Amino acid sequence: MSKSEIKKYSSLKAVLLESTKTVTIKISDDELKNLKGNDYMLCFAKKVGDNLYNVVWQAYDKYLSDNVFSWTPQYQLFGTNNFTSGAKVSTRTNIVTIGLGQSSTLDQYGLLNAPVSGGPGTSVTLNNSYGNIYPGVNQICTGIDGSIISAPTYVAEKASIKGNIVSYTPTEKVAVWFQQDIETSTMINNINGNPVEIDLNLADSATRLYSNGKWRT
Repeated sequence: MSKSEIKKYSSLKAVLLESTKTVTIKISDDELKNLKGNDYMLCFAKKVGDNLYNVVWQAYDKYLSDNVFSWTPQYQLFGTNNFTSGAKVSTRTNIVTIGLGQSSTLDQYGLLNAPVSGGPGTSVTLNNSYGNIYPGVNQICTGIDGSIISAPTYVAEKASIKGNIVSYTPTEKVAVWFQQDIETSTMINNINGNPVEIDLNLADSATRLYSNGKWRT
């Protein structure tokens, strides 16, 4: 790696570290026994624009008394064939890494092209030159187990048609809740549980405690 590449990589790493958002979820001893004894998953979802939370970003069964979940502003675009609540997201196009203020064209062959500058500065944009497609957004997160993964945070519930230009604006809001019989990347119409919404648009971190069936700061 050249000196210029090392400098560029170091600068990017520093920016991402500065913009990392972290949520710590604490669970009381009694609740931990109750939740695990009844096979509840610890679930996270991410807000995109003004849309409802509609994809389980991550779901964990191996949570503990103290759980740390974080994410960075690194995004990907993809397309799929439908939105079906209760089904897992199946990526049907190629996936492109894209930044805020960039646009990718889904060409006549159904391939997402390399992103270029274009669209709202706080959004990722898809220019649909293909036909009916359900656009989706991935984002990178670091799970409570320390693994780093890019997973779906949103899938459009209605198809984008040929000629449409659609933009999606990630926000720094997450929903956290416990639910049975759910998996990572499951599409949902609503959250089935007692969620807490955590807004980190103006903060870098937050902690919530779940005790006696209630969320507390």
